[in-house]
Amino acid sequence: MQLLMKNTIPCALLASVFAGSVYAEDAVPSSICAQWKSGVAVNLNSLDKLAKNSASDKPEKGAAFTKDQFVVLLGKNLAEAKNILANRKGELPKTGDGMVDLKGVTLNGFNLTGLNLDNVDFKGAEMNGADLTGSSLQGASIYKTELEGANLNNANLTSANAVKAKLANASMCQTVLVKADIEDADLLGAYMKGAQVDMTRNIPVALYLNALNVLQYGMPVPRVKD
Repeated sequence: MQLLMKNTIPCALLASVFAGSVYAEDAVPSSICAQWKSGVAVNLNSLDKLAKNSASDKPEKGAAFTKDQFVVLLGKNLAEAKNILANRKGELPKTGDGMVDLKGVTLNGFNLTGLNLDNVDFKGAEMNGADLTGSSLQGASIYKTELEGANLNNANLTSANAVKAKLANASMCQTVLVKADIEDADLLGAYMKGAQVDMTRNIPVALYLNALNVLQYGMPVPRVKD
């Protein structure tokens, strides 16, 4: 049992518990998702200060923005940020392994809905109460990222690195976690009705032991008793 808990929920178990219906594409209507409201407001003073301090920063070679400058854009001009993420990702700062570098940024309460955040590195970022409804984070890293109370409804985290991500009380209705690694992720109180966990790696014990209640009936992920 321990081996299964630390790896994936096997297909046979999924079939027996859910009869495949929860995981079929478009099988679960969006109306099942509970209404979400952020409990975190954007710190506009900090954002204005960041805009002022980063205005004269010079982007690295080949980039059009520094990390801070793009954070300001995400907070002040979502439409332009969305266009850049969709069509001009090459102009954003990169990590050593070629991912878009947003490590350690502060995006608490930000509206990040519908963005193409594939292969973005958010390692150690603060995104508490952020709205990521319908965003794509395929291959992204949210390693040790704070996403408490965030909205990830209908977000696609296929193959994402969510190890040690702080997702307590997050809304993850119909979130796609296929092939994602969620080892040691804090999911306490998360709402995960209809979430897709096919081939999800390192399922936390709380989710593994309560899969039926959490994924089909929409009960919050419980605390595991010692």
